[in-house]
Amino acid sequence: MKIRILRFIYAFKLIYFKLKGVQFGKKCFVSGFPELRRCKNSEIVVGNEVVMHSKKKYNTLIRLPISISTVEPGARVELHDHCGLSGCKIVCANHVSVGEYTIIGPDAILYDCKEHEYSPEIGWLGRTQRTGKPIIIGKRCYIGMRSIILKGVTIGDDCVVAAGAVVTKDMPAGHIAIGNPATYSPLPAHLTAPAP
Repeated sequence: MKIRILRFIYAFKLIYFKLKGVQFGKKCFVSGFPELRRCKNSEIVVGNEVVMHSKKKYNTLIRLPISISTVEPGARVELHDHCGLSGCKIVCANHVSVGEYTIIGPDAILYDCKEHEYSPEIGWLGRTQRTGKPIIIGKRCYIGMRSIILKGVTIGDDCVVAAGAVVTKDMPAGHIAIGNPATYSPLPAHLTAPAP
C-alpha cells in the first residue's frame, strides 16, 4: 500500500510540473517538492534519469528545496541526462546548461544575470530587465555546496568546484576551482577517471 501511495505522489508531482510547462525525461527521481518557476516563453528541460533532491532524507546538508527559475522570455534551463541536484538554486535569464553525470551540491547557486544595474547619477537601480550570459557546465563535473557560478562562465568536462568557491571566469576541463574569486589548478590524478 505504501509503495502505491508513493508512486501516486510522484506521478502527481510530475503531472503538476508538466502542467507548469516543465519538460521531464524518463526515469527521473524527485524527492521533496522543488520550486520550478518558468516565466512565459521560456523553457526548463529535464533529461532522462535526472535526480533532484529537496529532502534531507537523501542529503542531510540540504537546507532549502531546489529552486529553478527562468526570469526572462526566451530563457532556457537544460539538465542533461543522469545529472543530480541537491538543494541548489538556478536563476536563468539567458541559458543554463548542466552536463551529463554532473552533480550540484546543496546551496550552490548558478546565476546567469544581474539583478540590479548601476547608474552613476542615481546609484543602484531597482530591478530592471535582466540580460544574462550563458552558464555552460560540462560533463562529469562536481559543483560543491555553497559555491557560486556567475554569468558568462563555461566549465569544461571533468571539473570540480570546491565548496564555497566563486567562479567568475571560464574553467578549463580537468581542473579544480578553489576560493573567492576562484583560482584553477589541474585535478590531482586520483580525482580523474575514465569517462563512462
